[in-house]
Amino acid sequence: MTSSAAASIIPITLTVNDRTGLTLYAPPWEDEDGEEWQGFLGDGAKILLYPSTAELAAFVASGEENDLSDHPAWGQVLRSTPDDLRPGSEDHYDLDQVYEWASGEPDPVHVSALADVVDMVARIADCCDDGALRRLVEGTPEYADLVDEDVSYQGRDGRKRWNELGDVIAESWERAIARVDSWLRWEGDFSSSEFDEGELLWERVGAEPVKIVLPDAVYYTVRAELPIDAEAEEFEVAFLGADDNVAVFTEVGDLARFCRTAKTHRLVKLEWWSELADEPDDEAFAPAEDAVYDLRKPSEDGADLVRELADFCDLDADTDVLDEPDIDRDDWRDLVAEIETCLVQQD
Repeated sequence: MTSSAAASIIPITLTVNDRTGLTLYAPPWEDEDGEEWQGFLGDGAKILLYPSTAELAAFVASGEENDLSDHPAWGQVLRSTPDDLRPGSEDHYDLDQVYEWASGEPDPVHVSALADVVDMVARIADCCDDGALRRLVEGTPEYADLVDEDVSYQGRDGRKRWNELGDVIAESWERAIARVDSWLRWEGDFSSSEFDEGELLWERVGAEPVKIVLPDAVYYTVRAELPIDAEAEEFEVAFLGADDNVAVFTEVGDLARFCRTAKTHRLVKLEWWSELADEPDDEAFAPAEDAVYDLRKPSEDGADLVRELADFCDLDADTDVLDEPDIDRDDWRDLVAEIETCLVQQD
């Protein structure tokens, strides 16, 4: 619990019914009388959500009265820039993903993500004084166990608890989402929301997942630009891998697990790479549409990737043929075959 002097307001995003919005949350703090409070940016009746940091910043700058106006840290919020209002990697709460996380394995990342979302829903219930929602999340033993840091879902007993939690989610989470959504006021055009969490995550990390389509296989890996000389702003292209080899995967989920846990590859040098360990959604590791490279036939984008892979893997390949206006198909096929020799499929 924080004192009023140390009270803070943090930006968070909520994803509900396929919309992701930005708001502000004030974790529990004590006022001068020792009374505990917590709250959200609201209009007295509902929590306000915005599709971008710029629109949230514009609302803050308007000086309009809101539920956090009397918070000890509101003066600091008034001085915030749009960049200051961008949530940290741990401040995204995706209510829609709960079903998928609960249907998977109880690994620490997904259990933690589930617990964080359920805890945030309980806070919304408390702040909005929604007795039905409070009873649903706080009065259900399976949800209460989930937010208990001492609970374990390992072993036979743990697996039983995990399955019971899944049954409860299947039966009740739709009601929880509906109750939460009833307390939200969506301000602005959310068809163009800037909070695609996967894209934001990779932008911050300075890398991107890529999909490589070959004649006999489809692989996933990660591409990045590593700084060579920070002062001169010089970079080199690097891939997920080490020792002139590229680690590739046939499933996005396997790529996600590797990125979260592996330590012996080139990309761990990226300053924010460790944030990937806390990303619970495997789909955040899926390549964007413009990061798919079909190497089954010559193309400009494919040629760029072939050059980068050949350089990273230190291959003795004649990439000059890629500079020709019309790349010879036999030359292309030979280059791609050589590239395949440095792609190491991971289990």
